[in-house]
Amino acid sequence: MIELSSLDGQWIEERIQKHQRLTLSVVAIIKGLLSANKIPFLAVEGRTKTRKSVEEKIERKKYKRPEHQVTDITGVRVILYFETDVQRVSDLIVSAFNVDESKSLDKSALLSVDKIGYRSVHYVCDLGNARAQLPEYEGMGGLNFEIQVRTVLQHAWAEIAHDRNYKFSGKLPPVMERELHLLAGMLEVADKGFDKLSKEIDQYGSEIANRAAGEEDINIDSISLPAFVVRWCEENNCALDRYGRNGDFSELIRELEQFGIQKLSQLERIIPGDYVNKCNQYGVSSTIYGHVRNWMLISDWRAFAAKVTVNWVMSDDNGLLKSYISEADAQEFLDSFEWDDDYGEYGGD
Repeated sequence: MIELSSLDGQWIEERIQKHQRLTLSVVAIIKGLLSANKIPFLAVEGRTKTRKSVEEKIERKKYKRPEHQVTDITGVRVILYFETDVQRVSDLIVSAFNVDESKSLDKSALLSVDKIGYRSVHYVCDLGNARAQLPEYEGMGGLNFEIQVRTVLQHAWAEIAHDRNYKFSGKLPPVMERELHLLAGMLEVADKGFDKLSKEIDQYGSEIANRAAGEEDINIDSISLPAFVVRWCEENNCALDRYGRNGDFSELIRELEQFGIQKLSQLERIIPGDYVNKCNQYGVSSTIYGHVRNWMLISDWRAFAAKVTVNWVMSDDNGLLKSYISEADAQEFLDSFEWDDDYGEYGGD
């Protein structure tokens, strides 16, 4: 047993206090980077080692200069959805922090070609001179911390097979070890499969967005519908709120199907020729949900009322919809829908 001197103990206590602030700061920086670069993530988790944990590591590793050799008092884990984003986040880490490349590694690269196992990317960093000079990071300059980047499925494998579950640790009987590796292989294949599918979805949405007007014999789905509406609004200078651009649009697609519209070409045909002028006249800026529902109602509000089941209430303080209804039909139109003058358009969608 290595006995730590009182001086060592004092060093650890002082360092842990600084690292507690550092951990919070690094987590905040990384979350900010992910948000700014529109990279979706499951979690960014930070932890600061306890004094007992630091002392155990110093003893286990037989460190002679622990103040320089212990690099993970602050540890941050970034859990992403797709493998492609691991590289994007890795690039952000390299650009945002001072990375010690000699101590950083890609654990998947350490696996031999016939092995399946724990995969993630590890970085040993400090804040870098420029950031460490800022007042909010006073006292944190030169402190090392570790960042681990992995996907959801890589995280699942590590948690199940290595980190916490004693059943899968150590040497297993050959049959069981083979089964464990097969299961790990399935997770790796699924990881790559989700990444590939994500790219295909992005490519499909891009193709829809770049199609010329009139080339819309495409089935309506949760990818094609928002891509079409966003493109149409941009081409026609129609105000479109950013809220709701990334929903699944299942309810809206159901309403379109009940109304009798299943293809983008059908949707495009019901858009009124003066719709943009009317929106400008009445100061309308709506969401994807709002514009598409407007188009259906303006096209044939009686058919909409008869065929479509809705779970929202209607508000039209700006008068856009009523401007398309004749005076003779105005009361019937009002009676056909549930109105709420104090509620957002179409129940807040």
